[in-house]
Amino acid sequence: MEFPQWLQGGPFLEVSFLLDIKENKRKTIQNIIELLSKIRYTIETVDKNIEEIIDFFDRGYPYDEEDPQTDYIHSLNLRLYVYLRRKRKATLQIEKVSSNSIKVNFLFDGSIFEASEWEQIGIKNDEINDFTNFLIELYSVYDFIIGGCAIEKDVLELFECGETYPNECYCFENVSPDYFLKESSHFINIIWNEKYKELSYVPYNNKRIVREGIIIEISEE
Repeated sequence: MEFPQWLQGGPFLEVSFLLDIKENKRKTIQNIIELLSKIRYTIETVDKNIEEIIDFFDRGYPYDEEDPQTDYIHSLNLRLYVYLRRKRKATLQIEKVSSNSIKVNFLFDGSIFEASEWEQIGIKNDEINDFTNFLIELYSVYDFIIGGCAIEKDVLELFECGETYPNECYCFENVSPDYFLKESSHFINIIWNEKYKELSYVPYNNKRIVREGIIIEISEE
């Protein structure tokens, strides 16, 4: 399936998180998409062929068509409008990254400049906090393991791995606070779910949120 281009240019601001697969992957994806309606911010789905897109994710496609032992890629894109302080174009990327983990990533235009020819409004300095609030809202709905906001980085950067996915090094059990608290400088903020492991020391400003979450303010801006 060819995914239509939606966001143009770059850089992109990425609001991403990691979920464990509690059911089969198809039901997990259906649940992720259904829960979009529970988010406090209005989200409009531009694509209407949702079942076809879910079918494509479920079937997957071979990483290497010549190799009978190759991994299968399970990935989808959805075009969205997300109403934060202003109406923004976004792409929702969902990818199976290991046998028990799925990455969910909302991509927004991360430039400071308007691009009216692409219907992209850019991000003003005082709007960065909108994405932090969006991440907190996502956590209240999805109760994920770890999530974060960053420019051109997603939550997989917080693993001590660096491999192409799918790869078992991205199993949710392998995310380590000892690592990501040292290697998180590119992130604006991170949410960690302390149901998985309590943090004894956090070298950044932080505060408690719902569902045993802790939001860690990495950027000083």
